[in-house]
Amino acid sequence: MRQRFITFAVFGLILVVIGEWNLRTRKIAPLATLDKTWLEFCIGNAGESLSDPAVTVIRITDDYEPLNIGQDEPTPFDNRLSRLDFATILGFVGKLEPKSVAFLPTPTFDETLILNQTDIVPLKDAAMQLPRFLGAANVTSESTSKAQQKPLNYQPIKVEGDTSSLITFTRTLRYPDPQILANANAAFKTIESASGLTSESEIRVPLVANHDGEVVPSIVLAAVANHAGIALDQITLNLSDSLPVIQLGELQTIPLEADGTFVLPPSAGLNREIKSRRKNDSSGMEEVYHLTSLTVDELAYTGEADDEVAKRILADFQGKFESLSDNLVVIGFDRNSDRRFTTAYGEVLSETNILARTMATIQSGRFINKWSVVCRLVGIIAIGVIALVLFRLPKRKFIPLCFVAALIYFSVTVMIFRSTLSWTSPFSAFALFGLMFLIGLLVSGDKNSPVAPAED
Repeated sequence: MRQRFITFAVFGLILVVIGEWNLRTRKIAPLATLDKTWLEFCIGNAGESLSDPAVTVIRITDDYEPLNIGQDEPTPFDNRLSRLDFATILGFVGKLEPKSVAFLPTPTFDETLILNQTDIVPLKDAAMQLPRFLGAANVTSESTSKAQQKPLNYQPIKVEGDTSSLITFTRTLRYPDPQILANANAAFKTIESASGLTSESEIRVPLVANHDGEVVPSIVLAAVANHAGIALDQITLNLSDSLPVIQLGELQTIPLEADGTFVLPPSAGLNREIKSRRKNDSSGMEEVYHLTSLTVDELAYTGEADDEVAKRILADFQGKFESLSDNLVVIGFDRNSDRRFTTAYGEVLSETNILARTMATIQSGRFINKWSVVCRLVGIIAIGVIALVLFRLPKRKFIPLCFVAALIYFSVTVMIFRSTLSWTSPFSAFALFGLMFLIGLLVSGDKNSPVAPAED
């Protein structure tokens, strides 16, 4: 038994060191894939611990061609969209009667173009077709030589505790278009003076910030509350306890960092579409999209119902189109040039995708975190104790009990995830149980180890 355990301890330590190093760096691609697969398995077996999100993203991609009303009209420089372009997009969305909308672009317009001249108000007309929605603004705490426009009215939330640790902004750099504000409330999207929020290891998204002596919500928090029917004065930021939280009415509690940011889990099962099936009184079963996306070009087919090609596309996308009336609709850019944020698992995302995923994470309660170093150490010690016990057994008992012990261990980790949404990389445990099995199978025990009596 001693020879087996010493061999197990030496090689096991090497495997644990490799696992811990990869957990921090994710330099070994197969192990990073294993981590992601295991986490998705835990999420799939989380039961009622997690709920479904409700987000549909309208993506403005490179395939969208800006509108042009005639040969004499110059093409917008830098392929920028005009007010008429955004009016067209909002018009498509408005026809599908959305429940709530978050408009993320903060465009600047070439006022020399006819499509942008303010004596024509197509963007305002399209905005008025929507329910009262949210328009994004970019803010900063840095002073600039450029005079600030008329200050925006950012509605505050309730606060308990000291707010000195929160990120602060003092001025607005990029405003929602005045025609948007005809039917939209402004909320900050990006704090351009805040640095270090995005790194190779994590992405942090501001949910609240200090402004003019009050705490105001970001467009992410405001959009989630708006979709849930929760007024901003029903949101409370609690900074009085050791772990800051946001109380979203009576709906849920959102964990928060001390500076008012939310750490976006690098993998929470939200990197793909989420849908389910339900009975429909008229046609049997239908697909319900809880998380999905549409490009503007796909959305445009809703206005071409008389075209045969459009009819087929409408049939294929019907579930996605219907999701706009139930889900939080997020409109934003997702061009190749916009995808400049890399997650810990190597996904390259646009700001639109990051903010939409944060909204979906909050809605579904996927506040996933990792085991602490102490918890991981306890797990490794537990496996060591299992090895110490099993190495005392003869092979005919060792082999089946080794499999049973591994099954019990991983079942316990899934149960821990269900109750706490905490997980750990499975590599060390997989490697240690595999090593335990090989040593028990190949390395002979000590001569003075207990031996089972021979069978007749």
